[in-house]
Amino acid sequence: MHEKHAEEGPHTRDYRYNSAMKTLFVGGGSVGHIAPSVAVWEELKKISPNSSAHFVCSPRPDDSAFLKKLHIKHTVLDAPRLSVLYPLHIMKAVSIAKKMLLAQKPDIVFSKGGYVSIPVCFVAKRLHIPIVLHESDTVSGHANRIVSQWAAQVCTGFPGKHTFTGNPLRANITEGSKEEGLRITGLSGDKPILLVTGGSQGAQALNNAIIENLDDLLLRCDVLHITGRGKSTQQHRDGYFETEFANDELKHFYACSSIALSRAGAGSIGELSANGIPTILVPLRGVGHDHQYKNASTSAKSGGCIHLEQSVLEKDLIQTVHLLITDKNRHTEMSHKIRTLSHSDAALQIAKILVQTLDKAPTRQ
Repeated sequence: MHEKHAEEGPHTRDYRYNSAMKTLFVGGGSVGHIAPSVAVWEELKKISPNSSAHFVCSPRPDDSAFLKKLHIKHTVLDAPRLSVLYPLHIMKAVSIAKKMLLAQKPDIVFSKGGYVSIPVCFVAKRLHIPIVLHESDTVSGHANRIVSQWAAQVCTGFPGKHTFTGNPLRANITEGSKEEGLRITGLSGDKPILLVTGGSQGAQALNNAIIENLDDLLLRCDVLHITGRGKSTQQHRDGYFETEFANDELKHFYACSSIALSRAGAGSIGELSANGIPTILVPLRGVGHDHQYKNASTSAKSGGCIHLEQSVLEKDLIQTVHLLITDKNRHTEMSHKIRTLSHSDAALQIAKILVQTLDKAPTRQ
């Protein structure tokens, strides 16, 4: 019997759970799938101190590197994407997932998405292990559409027909230091700073637009550019700092940035909004049911973002940046409005939902 010390709903702050529970967290393909799960695990440990966890991620190097740095136990699972050979490859992945689940014996599975989640959740369903799914974006990708059919509970980052929790943020992402950000980058802080990020894998189109317009940009602001692994621009200019990837430093980069140019992944929007950074969103079109376009258009309605299509990026970039750094009133207003997109307790709410879903699940033999 699971013991719960609260009868109220999932928004009760003093929720505690005394039974030991083991959660399997699955998702991968980018740090955007991993970091939110880690945030949920951190909150779950607070409300269920006897808990344990194991993570399953994709073979992408950033997934494992992120988890290793946090000393989190994990397994790499090579799950296939849709292709002609998908039936053959998915059978192999399901077989590996079954062995892993039988060895780990989780009480519940938390799925964050990506193709690695399909074989794990398929086996979990067959073994009658309850599944809680979180969908960050305004519209689900292929993997989450499949997993949602097996899930006991579906949580969402944007309002919709399922349980709206908001998107969980990595720990301490709003606790950066402007001074530390300036120290790391070597930027003076005398000019506004434009943060450029294409997500954990970078965005070549954003990189190209920045380099094409760099002379004009540096007349107006300094540029802090996260290029993505293997996408270094090799630019060495006063007022320009680049790095291929940011982990612990990212919170400090947010703290010293005035405005941002970003792809429209839900994770990036969540972190930029939590830090109150007015943002130009340039969605990557035609992938995942065009979810980035829908993320950008929905977020722009808040008044805290500007939605700019990639087709006009190089033409409109300078005037858009100029508007955001010279119109102080608009900058202040956008900084306030973008914060309305952030839900600081999302990870806690999802942790509570995990506990409550396990409480309601039939006892497995």
